[in-house]
Amino acid sequence: MRGVLLLLAGLLALVPAWAEAKLSVVATTEHYAAVARTIGGDRVSVTYLARGSQDPHAVLPKRSFSVPLNRADLLIVNGQGLETAWLPTALTESTNNRIREGKPGYLDASTGATLIPYDPAELKASPLVRTLVALQSLALPKAPDVAAANNHHYWLDPANGLAMAKAILDRLSLLDPSNTAFFQANHDRFAATLYEKLLEWDARMRPFEGTAIVSAHRSWTYLARRHGLKIVAYIEPSEPLILSITNVSNPPDRDEKTALIAKMGQSRVKLIVAESYQDPALLQEIARATGASVLALPASVSETDGVDDYFVLFDQIYRKLTQALGAARTLR
Repeated sequence: MRGVLLLLAGLLALVPAWAEAKLSVVATTEHYAAVARTIGGDRVSVTYLARGSQDPHAVLPKRSFSVPLNRADLLIVNGQGLETAWLPTALTESTNNRIREGKPGYLDASTGATLIPYDPAELKASPLVRTLVALQSLALPKAPDVAAANNHHYWLDPANGLAMAKAILDRLSLLDPSNTAFFQANHDRFAATLYEKLLEWDARMRPFEGTAIVSAHRSWTYLARRHGLKIVAYIEPSEPLILSITNVSNPPDRDEKTALIAKMGQSRVKLIVAESYQDPALLQEIARATGASVLALPASVSETDGVDDYFVLFDQIYRKLTQALGAARTLR
C-alpha cells in the first residue's frame, strides 16, 4: 500500500508539468521567431536556425540543426524558395515527421501575404533548367513555374507582418487549442501596434515618394513598392531561378557593372540600398564610380545587434532610410 501511495504521489507531481507543457517552435529566421514569441508568449518555446545578421539564402546546413528540429511541434518557414539552398538538407537530418511539408507542424509564413511576382526576364537559369522547370510544371501541380515565381522577401513590407502574425496565430491555436484565447489576445495587441506603426512609418516616407534608388539585391522591392520609391536597377543582374549553395552569390560581371554605372548616371541615382551582409567592396566600388552613397540596412531581427523585435527592426530601417534619402537629395 505504501508503494502504491508513493507512485500516486509521483504521478500527481507530474500533472502540473504536463499541463504547462510548451509548444516547441523552430523558425528558419529570427524575424519569424520574434513574431512567434510575441504571439505565443510563455506558452511556447521558440528558437531559430539562421541569425538575422546572416544571408538567409546561404545558411550552412549544420548537423546541430537536427536537435531543435527533432523536438519541434511547429516549423515556421519563409517559403517562396528562400531556404531551398539549405533547409531540405537540414530536414533530411531530422526524424521528426510532425514538421514535414503538408503536416500541421509545418507553416509557410507567406500564407496570406501580398506577393510580388518576378518578371521572368529577371530570373537566371540555363535553357536546360528552364525546360526542365516547364516540363515539371506540366506534370506536377506544385512544381516551380518560371512565370509564377514570387519575390521571397515579402516580410520587408511591414504590412505583410499582419498576414504573417495571423498565420502563426492560426497554427498555434490549431496545435494548442487550450491556449487559443491567450494567443488571440497577444495577436490582437501585436496587430493593433503594427497598424499604428504603419501610419507612422508611411508618414515618414511620404516626402520621398518617387525617389530613384538602386538596390543591391531584390530584397527591398517590397519596401520600395509600399512607399513609391523607384528602383531603377539592381546590382545583382538577375535572381537564380533555383537557389543552391553554389549560386547564392550573384555579382555583376564587368559589362553588367559598366551598364549599371551608366544607368545610375543617366537616372542621377545617389543612393544604393543593401543588406548589411552584402559585399562592401563591390558596393563601394560602384558608389565611387557614381558619386552615390551606400546604405546598409538590417533585413531581419537580430538580437545580437540589438534589434530584438519586429517593431525595433522597422524603426531602425525607417530611421536610417529617411536620413539617407534626405542626404541623397543634397547630392543630386
